[in-house]
Amino acid sequence: MRIFFFAIPLILLTLLATSCSSVRLAYNTADFFIARHVDDYLDLERTQQRDWSPLLKSALERHRTEELPYLAAFFAQAAEDARAGFTDDKIECLLDAFEILYQRHARLAIAAVAPLLADLSPAQIDALAATFAEEHAEDAAKASAEDAERRARKRAERYVDNLRWWFGALDAEQRELVGEIAHRIPDTAPAWYDYRHAKREALIALLRADALAAAIEHFLVQWLVEFEDLPRALTDAQPALRAAFANLLLGLQPTLSNAQRERFIGRLEGLRRDFLRLQHTPRLVPLPCVDILAALKDGDS
Repeated sequence: MRIFFFAIPLILLTLLATSCSSVRLAYNTADFFIARHVDDYLDLERTQQRDWSPLLKSALERHRTEELPYLAAFFAQAAEDARAGFTDDKIECLLDAFEILYQRHARLAIAAVAPLLADLSPAQIDALAATFAEEHAEDAAKASAEDAERRARKRAERYVDNLRWWFGALDAEQRELVGEIAHRIPDTAPAWYDYRHAKREALIALLRADALAAAIEHFLVQWLVEFEDLPRALTDAQPALRAAFANLLLGLQPTLSNAQRERFIGRLEGLRRDFLRLQHTPRLVPLPCVDILAALKDGDS
């Protein structure tokens, strides 16, 4: 997910990669780590760091107040579904909710970072363009050196590594299932690299034209939230990606041992608990699709 070369979604990604006991520590020091990440990427001047710091703190406070209730509710619902047993409808509900979470986080991050981008000097813009070009060259070389089959194998290995945090070690049957599902996912890496490169070049052109923060924010929203100009190959792949995630959960569910199942539910409940504790006034914002599912269930009965 290097599409966000810096942004507040880094918080969410970082938290989900840590142990539950580390979530509150990571969140409460997020301003420091985000500032460091941005500075490493842009080589900010001291005055830029000073001027951006209040905006970052404000964005993080908005995140604590406005977004943590959604995050807590998401993991609460996921834990409830995992304990009761996943179904197609429940997974679709969670995927819809996750897309909303992503969009909300992206908009908040973009609003925070657009003024900083608008304040970059020509030398900083040139350095950012060079970084983008270097990363694209690395990605293009990787894409040409690996065929679709090799990328599928590496994707399966990543999935197994990530799932280990949630479930513990997977057995041979489970690893085989993950490999099969990973191979069903369309190979979009070359199209993705090209699309991101084109949008990054457009961003650099906008920065070099001395665009105002509002124009930069509009561009980033169109790119990272609304996915404007998304190539057909990437658009067509989205349903397959959702289906792969659903198939993964539904396929793993009957194979889980009691220990794996309890570990998974414990991870979800731990995140729910931590995201509640991090709020000034703990609350959950119900997922919209949950009410729809409940209504449908009542209608069936």
